[in-house]
Amino acid sequence: MKRNRSQAMVCRDGKLLLVEHRMKGRDFFNLPGGGIEENETPEEAALRELNEEAGVSGKIVRPLAIEYKPDLESRIFTFLVEIRDDAVPHKGIDPELSESEQTIVGVTWRTLEEIAERDRAYLFGAGLMRVPEFHDEVLKWPDDAISYPE
Repeated sequence: MKRNRSQAMVCRDGKLLLVEHRMKGRDFFNLPGGGIEENETPEEAALRELNEEAGVSGKIVRPLAIEYKPDLESRIFTFLVEIRDDAVPHKGIDPELSESEQTIVGVTWRTLEEIAERDRAYLFGAGLMRVPEFHDEVLKWPDDAISYPE
């Protein structure tokens, strides 16, 4: 089986904490997360990755989703995580990569409206609709709103 991943969904004031990556000439945003190490629980991995990539400590509130990666051989665990109100996330690193291989560009807080459709699709798969404030926001969207790229 390939390596499972774990990630942290951190919400504050209607925004999500996202890590910006630049890889192969493309920028994208995703939740702080990464591979689960041997003898590490998915919860421990989510908190470790949050600290490595965004420089903040957190506390698991509850699990949100377990999804299979496209290879159907490994899974992604997503947890709702809270951080202290005075915590200020900042750009971290991926300790598995050398300095020249680093892909993390920064961290940011984004509303759903500020997140590209492609990146938002992954968030829905990660359990975004299980977070009440985002669930309620999506329910306000018009029934005939279609934003799929032409």
